[in-house]
Amino acid sequence: MPRKSCSILKELVLDFTGLEYISSAGLRVILKMQKFMNVKGTMKLIHVSDIIQDVFDITGFADILSIE
Repeated sequence: MPRKSCSILKELVLDFTGLEYISSAGLRVILKMQKFMNVKGTMKLIHVSDIIQDVFDITGFADILSIE
């Protein structure tokens, strides 16, 4: 459950610089944040490596996330 302080959040940018691995738990967190931001504003991922992009493509996350 998001904290009350997140209620004013309108844009969330996640910088994946240097990220080479993401676990299933990490994917769940990203999915939960995306669902929250669909209601509150926007979310985008930046500097996603080819390895992580492959994970998003295989899992179908690339279809629901904004990746730049």
